[in-house]
Amino acid sequence: MDKTYSLININISGKVITAIIMSEKEIISADSPERALQEKCGIVGIYSPGSSILEQFDTGTIASRALWHRGQHGLGFTINTDQGRKKYLRIGTIDQALPPELRNEFEKAEGISDWALFHTRYGTSGNYDENNLQPISVRTPEGMNFSVTHNGEFTINQDIRDSIRENIPDGASDTYIFAKTLQYSPGSTPDEKIMSVLQRVNGAYSLLIGTDDALFAARDQFGIRPMVIGKYQNGFIIASETHALDKLGIDTDREIKRGEIIKIDRNGPTVIKKGSEGAGNFCSLELAYFSRPDSTTPTFEQTDDANHPDRWMSHLRFRETSGLILAREKPVKNVTLVVGVPDSGVPVGTGYARGINAPYRQVILRDHYDQNGQVRTFMKDNQMTSLSKMVAGKLSLVPDPIIWKDAIIVVVDDSMIRGSTSKPINKIMFDAGAKEVHWRLGFPQVKFPCHLGVSMRTDDELIANRHNGDDKEIAKEIGATSVGYISNEGFIKARLEHKNLFIPNNPKEIFLANNGCGGCVTGIYPISKDGTIYKRK
Repeated sequence: MDKTYSLININISGKVITAIIMSEKEIISADSPERALQEKCGIVGIYSPGSSILEQFDTGTIASRALWHRGQHGLGFTINTDQGRKKYLRIGTIDQALPPELRNEFEKAEGISDWALFHTRYGTSGNYDENNLQPISVRTPEGMNFSVTHNGEFTINQDIRDSIRENIPDGASDTYIFAKTLQYSPGSTPDEKIMSVLQRVNGAYSLLIGTDDALFAARDQFGIRPMVIGKYQNGFIIASETHALDKLGIDTDREIKRGEIIKIDRNGPTVIKKGSEGAGNFCSLELAYFSRPDSTTPTFEQTDDANHPDRWMSHLRFRETSGLILAREKPVKNVTLVVGVPDSGVPVGTGYARGINAPYRQVILRDHYDQNGQVRTFMKDNQMTSLSKMVAGKLSLVPDPIIWKDAIIVVVDDSMIRGSTSKPINKIMFDAGAKEVHWRLGFPQVKFPCHLGVSMRTDDELIANRHNGDDKEIAKEIGATSVGYISNEGFIKARLEHKNLFIPNNPKEIFLANNGCGGCVTGIYPISKDGTIYKRK
């Protein structure tokens, strides 16, 4: 695919913004059958006044690599310097987005920097137009400059669209519309404008905004998307997951609270809007799949858990516990071996094997040297027709006939949402000689699309929806002996070590009643697509 390159120099209030935009000629339209679907991304914000530009670049790229699993379509960053803002946007793999020659350019850069924003992208709402690449920069009529990067999805109503004083491009993302709303929002200071616009929008968001001399962080009132902060040199670093800080040798200080807005400048951090204590409605798929196993998250069995990272649970331990519970709920008899699908299915599989006292063997291997070995196939929903070939390239089976002949296999994965990856894996196992192949899933049946930042847009793409939740029909479609999912109650119990599960009168409210979001499972979300907040009965 041919690449196009454009270099834009923008003079704003005497400062030059250098924008390097690298993209592919073949842009997938939002109206295309293989349209880009929205997904959570990875965000990093660094406030470190007096740092060299190269230091900001190196710190941000290390943290971004640690979050690449959250967004694998491309990378963008803005570095605020005393000589203007340096902005870089590129679609591609991590190596394409960060070629060695890029660092060479930053080695030559002179001057100092106070803040930097980095964003790993996975198909935001809208199409792949360059307008949708992040960070998104806007300048207000009063002369204030904002750079916006975002993880999640805003609920954008028509009133918000109508308030924008310019035409909105076709296929514009929710983040683009938010940035334009911010550009024209009322207020005489950046603080006032940010407060004003966040009173008008809602949804799921972890948000970083850079201004001329400060960095702002904000999180939605439900706490749906992760966001943590740690001390860094003479400043702070904010990221989507604790792993990004771990890679830099930085201790996580606390979680950004739900509904909280923080301003960081040379006077230090200031909370300009207090957040809520305790749990909100954290995305359940973060626990099961999206976040790295070596990231940690508060369980909120104590109200102030957000401030005590030493109490937090790793996603690895959560997934292992899910496997143990799944083994009790959906056991298989006379099992030859249990295997987890790399990578996020492995800890669920080891927990399941322990739960049924069966041997665990990693007979499915991930080929990190294949061109598809570094991708997460769930995130390739804009290439659905190619998924079977991707799976065949990414994963391989140990070709030992003694292992497979007449074997009863339990394949454990973190979830089964579309069934597109399980079908080719299943066929390879039977071809290798397996007698039975049973699938066990560490996430409940997904029957409803998500409007809060996960790439599930239609009912028909969801295998459990297509078969009205019938396990036998699902197994038939993928060619398995049986399929079994963890229960809603079992999944939630895996997060609760010292607190009892609360059972609401309406079983569809079970995730909300236990401080989670499971709208894709039950059809009940903490906030609707039009911005209406759900009120439990």
